[in-house]
Amino acid sequence: MSSRASPRRIGWLFKFAGLIGFAAVLSPAFFRVAWSYYTDARVTRDVRYGPNPRNRLDLFLPRGCAFFGECVVDADGAAHRANARDARSPPVIVFVTGGMWIIGYKAWGALLAMTLMRRGFIVASLDYRNFPQGTVGDMAADVGAGIGWVRRRTASLGGDPRKVFVVGQSAGAHLAAVALLRQTEWQRSEFPGYGAASSHFQNTAAGAWSPKHLAGFVGVSGVYSPDDPSLVEHFDRKGLYREVFYAIMEAGFSGSRAFEALPRSSPCAILREFESKEPGVVAETMPPTLLCHGEADTSAPPGESAKFAEALRGCGASRVVEKYYPGKTHTDPFVTDPILGGRDALAEDIARFVRGSDGFEAATDREEGEASPPLLPRALVALARTMVPF
Repeated sequence: MSSRASPRRIGWLFKFAGLIGFAAVLSPAFFRVAWSYYTDARVTRDVRYGPNPRNRLDLFLPRGCAFFGECVVDADGAAHRANARDARSPPVIVFVTGGMWIIGYKAWGALLAMTLMRRGFIVASLDYRNFPQGTVGDMAADVGAGIGWVRRRTASLGGDPRKVFVVGQSAGAHLAAVALLRQTEWQRSEFPGYGAASSHFQNTAAGAWSPKHLAGFVGVSGVYSPDDPSLVEHFDRKGLYREVFYAIMEAGFSGSRAFEALPRSSPCAILREFESKEPGVVAETMPPTLLCHGEADTSAPPGESAKFAEALRGCGASRVVEKYYPGKTHTDPFVTDPILGGRDALAEDIARFVRGSDGFEAATDREEGEASPPLLPRALVALARTMVPF
C-alpha cells in the first residue's frame, strides 16, 4: 500500500502546484469577479432553498429587476404575478456547478452566471452537499430540491414559468441529469426507489416539478456513465482515486457494491433501465437537451456527452443537440473563455438554446445583451492554461 501511496502523494503535489499556479495567474480576474459578486446589487447571495446548511443559492438578476424577500419587482415597482407572462419576463436558468463532487460551490458559477445575466437571463446558482457531507443520492436530492424551489417561484422572481432551464457543468451536469431522471423515476411508482437516498429525494424534491415541464437541459463537460470501468480508471489516473469515487457513488469504499450502485448513479444506465421497463417514458418526459463539450477536455472525456446523447436518442428523445468545441479544455468554457471576454461560444450557444422556442434549432443567430468585458490580457490567460491540472 505504501508503494502505491507514495506516487499518489507526488502526483497530488504536482496537481496542487499546478492549481496554485493557475489560480495565481488568474487571480486579478478572480478578484474582479469576487468584487462584483459581493458588491453588484443584481446579485443576491445565500438564498435558502432547503433545510440543509448547504441548501443555498445565489440569484443573478438582469437589469430592471431587484430582489425583495421572495419577490422580484421590475423597475416600475410592479410585482410579477403568477400569471404574468408578458414579453418582459425573462427565461430562468438553474445552474449547477461542478467540483468533482468534492469541492463544488455555488460561487464557482459566478463568472458564467454574470455573463448570462448580462444577456438578460435570471440565473439561480445552486449550492449542494459535497462529499463527505453527502454522497451522490444526497447531492442529487439537493439539486432536485433547488430546481423545485426555483420552479415554484419562477413567476414571482419575474421569470417566465414556461422557460425554466437547467444547466449543469462537469459533476453538476451529472447531478442535474441524475436529478431529472430520479424525479421522473419517483413519479412513476412502478420503478424501484433508491434506498435511503431515494426517500430523502422524495421528501425534498418531490411534487413541485416534473422534467417535462422544464424548457430544456444543458450539460457542459458532463459525466454521464460512472458505471463504465474505463471512466473509473481514467478518474483514478487523474487523481480522483477509485476508493473515493466508489464512496461518492455509494458503492462502498472498496467498490464491494459497485455492480449494484454505480448503474443507479449513471444517467446512461438509468435511461437503459427506463427503456427496458417502460419504452417511451424518456421521450415523453425529457426536455430538449443541449450537450456541450470541449474536444481537448482531458478531465471529463468528450465521449461522455456522445454516450449520453446516444442513450437519449436510443430512448426516443429526438430533441438532442451536441456541440463540441475544438481545442477547448475542461475549464475553458466556464473559466478562461469568460475571462477573455468578447464572444463566448458556450454562453452564446446556451443563450441561443434558451431563447429558442423549441430547442437549439429554433434559436436565432442574433444575440442581445451586454458584451462581456475582458478581465485579463490574452497572454496571461494562455499562460494559465498551461498550468491547469484538470
